[in-house]
Amino acid sequence: MTSEPRIFEIRVRTGETENILRAPTEREVATKAETLIRRVHARGELIGFSILGPSAAGIGRLRTYLEDVLVEITRLSI
Repeated sequence: MTSEPRIFEIRVRTGETENILRAPTEREVATKAETLIRRVHARGELIGFSILGPSAAGIGRLRTYLEDVLVEITRLSI
């Protein structure tokens, strides 16, 4: 029997690396991911991410938040 993960996990991928960020709450993992995404974007790398977690609603909120972060940093770099 497979159980749902009890933590949130975000995998941030670039052409060169993959980072796995984990935290027990949406807020904590979102903060870690945003910091990493902003740092990677500043280096000019393309970014992709995937999210796992204990609730579909939490995963959806994290996806929306991180997509908004990507839109913001893209607009600021134009």
